[in-house]
Amino acid sequence: MDPIIAENLQILQQGIFLLESITNERYKQKQEILTSSIGEHFRHIIEHYELFWNGFNVGHIDYDKRNRNPRLETDRLFAIESMEQYVSLFQTRNLKPEKISISQNYNPNENVPIIPSYTNRELLFLLSHTVHHYAIISILVKLDGGVVSKEFGFSPATLFAKT
Repeated sequence: MDPIIAENLQILQQGIFLLESITNERYKQKQEILTSSIGEHFRHIIEHYELFWNGFNVGHIDYDKRNRNPRLETDRLFAIESMEQYVSLFQTRNLKPEKISISQNYNPNENVPIIPSYTNRELLFLLSHTVHHYAIISILVKLDGGVVSKEFGFSPATLFAKT
């Protein structure tokens, strides 16, 4: 299996494992210090994977087209189910590096830029993006007295450098 795909699988499975270890109340609880919930961060992560797969199917990923589904941030079991769906896609679909275009508008006063990319580059983005949000989720879990694995919220490169 391609290492980039394997790492996306592994990071999604890390998230599933964490979600299986917390309650739905903890999942949707907002922490005063960060003003966001674990669920809000998982929704954001999951919707980026959704955008990748939808975009992969049509040759263009639009990172502004997130659904912002409130159920993903309040229903932990639905989030697990969604993540398992993406794990299954990574396990069953034949992903090869292919050209793809992407768009994301950081300035609503400007035209939306459409730029060329590759599926493997966007998979690397998903890894980095997910690790970033996992680091925040790790803080939220710990603020509530919870425990996360020592790998959760760290990039593979950071873990490798620590050994």
